[in-house]
Amino acid sequence: MTITSAVEYDDVTEYNPFPGPDKPGWTQAFSEALAAETGLSLEITDAIAPYIVRPKTYLTRNSDGTYRIRPGVIDEDPSTGLRILSVTAHGFTGTPGEYNERIRGTFHSPARPNPDPARMLPRLVTGTDTEGKPLPYLTTSLPVAANTLSSLIGVMEVALSDTDGARGYKLRDDIRAYGQNKTTLHAPLLRCVDETDNSGAAARRVVDLTAIKGANRTRARLALFDLSSKEIVFGIDRSKLELPDLRPGAGYPARIADPTVWVPAFATAMRTAYGDDRHPQHQVALDAAKIATVPIQIIVGTADPQEFHNVVFDPNRADHRRPPLGYILAEKAASDLRAVLRDAKAKGWITEGERAWLAGEGDDPYRQPGEDVVSRRDRRDRALFAAVFPGDKGRADAVRRVLGEPSRSYTNKDHVANRLRMVSAVAGEGYRHRWNPRVLDGLLSSTFLKGTEGLADLPEWPDALAAAHTDPGALEQFLTTRGIHWLAEYKIIDADRGSIGAQAGIHETDSEQQGETPADRQIRRSTINARKAMLLQTPRAIALMQELAAAANEDRAPRTINTDNEPVDGSVATKHWFDTQFPKTVQRRTKTNNRDSQTDPTAPKAPDPTPQELLTLARAQFYTGVTDTMPAAIVDLISSAHVLLDAAQAAEQAALHGATDDEVLAITKALSVTKTDLQMLAATVADMRFGHPRPEESLTEKFLTDEAGEEG
Repeated sequence: MTITSAVEYDDVTEYNPFPGPDKPGWTQAFSEALAAETGLSLEITDAIAPYIVRPKTYLTRNSDGTYRIRPGVIDEDPSTGLRILSVTAHGFTGTPGEYNERIRGTFHSPARPNPDPARMLPRLVTGTDTEGKPLPYLTTSLPVAANTLSSLIGVMEVALSDTDGARGYKLRDDIRAYGQNKTTLHAPLLRCVDETDNSGAAARRVVDLTAIKGANRTRARLALFDLSSKEIVFGIDRSKLELPDLRPGAGYPARIADPTVWVPAFATAMRTAYGDDRHPQHQVALDAAKIATVPIQIIVGTADPQEFHNVVFDPNRADHRRPPLGYILAEKAASDLRAVLRDAKAKGWITEGERAWLAGEGDDPYRQPGEDVVSRRDRRDRALFAAVFPGDKGRADAVRRVLGEPSRSYTNKDHVANRLRMVSAVAGEGYRHRWNPRVLDGLLSSTFLKGTEGLADLPEWPDALAAAHTDPGALEQFLTTRGIHWLAEYKIIDADRGSIGAQAGIHETDSEQQGETPADRQIRRSTINARKAMLLQTPRAIALMQELAAAANEDRAPRTINTDNEPVDGSVATKHWFDTQFPKTVQRRTKTNNRDSQTDPTAPKAPDPTPQELLTLARAQFYTGVTDTMPAAIVDLISSAHVLLDAAQAAEQAALHGATDDEVLAITKALSVTKTDLQMLAATVADMRFGHPRPEESLTEKFLTDEAGEEG
């Protein structure tokens, strides 16, 4: 892609909100740590763990090499005695649950005379281990027949639809537009589903995270992912999943209910679909983008284990106010940095002119005559890093207070990433276009803020590149603080979004102009990896940085750098060229955890459709027949009449010349009885909304029967 002016750049930043599945080793380590912390069985924790996004962040390593849950991840609610796990999870985590207090009246009580079993909730009990010791999960006293459970879930869906409609707005549409900022609370429910056919087989077991608070929000989230409670229990259709290949001869069932299988496969499908507008689930991913991940709370313990099945419902009902509209990442990061600058101005560390300049609100107060573009913005970039990562202890403490960070010794990678995004978001305002501020993620260590060195004394860019020839550390620091941004300015690299097309441009034509193939666009590459690749070719990387500076000063596209570290006239440095000449480095790790999952892998059997489902299917078939099949048949009939008339005109004869009286009578009668049936059906449709009319006997059917009899 040839760049001729700054006008060709735009402010659109691609970002895939779907994280995809996590590495199985970390998911399994989280499950084992949760089981050790709570006493829950691996059957329960193995089913919870796949829903957790980045489980590694919630673990800390023991001296013996095992892992445990970090302090503060599980807290006790003093008012209820419940122990609550607070994590970030995939947006499709959890189901609304038919035991929701707000809809209990919809179901039949066992005390009711002649209760309908299809509307009577099975009794909940506290789960136990193999020795009968109570554990903090729910289950039913007896297995539940598949058809009964299917009916109960159907009743729940109708009841929640009614309560959702009573709020005056559709929660699903609200969450699609604004996301969900209110956390939902869930509890593990081990469902035992009796799908036997008098064969004596054991009931299938599936763990469900039922909503204790936020049932309607949970249901709305599932709907945006085109999922339902029934699918979670009775299996996700295989067509919605991107499943890994199995060994030859093995295969997957049509529907999968084991969360250790379907959750990572669905997470993969969503991440891929978001970045590919040809993917069959692309629109689903777009609809669910605001809730790709959500904060979630899961009850994993109680001070009174024997009464867990009662105590678990003690928390107050969630309110149902609209969640507030949140900032996008770039705006939030920029807002945080502006707050730091305002605080520095208030303390007299910078002037108002400096504050406005660094915030992107005012002119450069130190602009020098004849100073080139790159040197001018380099001063601002270095000043931004100094403001966010100061070396002075007093300033460092002030930044920490403004950002609400813990003391220095307790800071972690999230705090480092937030500060890097702050700098990246505001620095981008001084370049040709703004990039995704995640472009610097991971370029500083997670312990960087624990130290005192800061980034307040960065050398000017020519000095930094000169030092890089003999000091690898100088090049690494330059790439971290300026070089990655220089590459991002020309879209040579961007934040790793992980989806197919992650390395492609925003427009379809970008990949064509840059010579990319579909395989190129599947590259998943972090800027950490790009930096590592450049450090392996120091002279060439320095030459590329110098060419990028020259291109920015001369307002042109950067040229490629050959193996002699010289720019190639007539060429353009693109993403494709960079990925080829600075290839991705791969470090493979040996798998250390080979334990099989303890969840039930049994393929679920589909329950019989409920009357409501049969009604929905019949309505859809009738609608298709009336609005599609019948009009198409009439159009075809009229088209055949046109063909007949054209043929008659060409033959210079009447269209029905030579037809027998029986043929003409049959045509006339068929049209007449069809017209009569359509009039009768139209009258019936008008009554269908208010009663149960029965259509009269079809004259068309009688006509066809009579004709068949005569032919026989």
